[in-house]
Amino acid sequence: MDALLKDDMTQKPDYYSPVTIVTVPAFTLGRYVIISPQPEDDVQMYLNRWAEKSGLSRHPGPKRQIGWDFPFVSMEQKNRFGLRGYVAGWILPEGFEPECPGVEIYQQEEAQYAMITVRDPFQAAFDRIPKGYQRILDYLGANGFKENHGTEFLGCFEEVYEKDGMTWMDIFIHADCVGKGNLHTDFSKNR
Repeated sequence: MDALLKDDMTQKPDYYSPVTIVTVPAFTLGRYVIISPQPEDDVQMYLNRWAEKSGLSRHPGPKRQIGWDFPFVSMEQKNRFGLRGYVAGWILPEGFEPECPGVEIYQQEEAQYAMITVRDPFQAAFDRIPKGYQRILDYLGANGFKENHGTEFLGCFEEVYEKDGMTWMDIFIHADCVGKGNLHTDFSKNR
């Protein structure tokens, strides 16, 4: 409400890039899930410790991490305890062998994703990030994620990075993991 009263109502800054279809190359991911009141922060701390112990932090080259909401949190966990879930993981360099366990190793083949970039996503995280997802769903003509879309591709993920002194987030949704609008089920016997 304060943002509405303070901002000039005639100006509407657009924090979003246009939605594009991109090819995400195959990758290997060392991932971990946490359910807590602040799962994004908690999983970051865990993965940073794992990177030190596993030798990833000593491996040459840039380090990239992706993440996404973990939907399998019970209503009691959400409502009674204020818990949410988040999965995050390091994209592992080719040939990297961890020196310790502690993450699930997941491999994904090259795939097509719809992508949007969000400028300064954490300025209003619970507004800008969901709206970014919604813009992609609108672009894909979808009304939500399929309940069971398989495990060969991640249904969606986010990558946060710094560029020119600003925080950016790329949001990716695999097009085959969403349900299209105006779904119709044929219940007739003559199919």
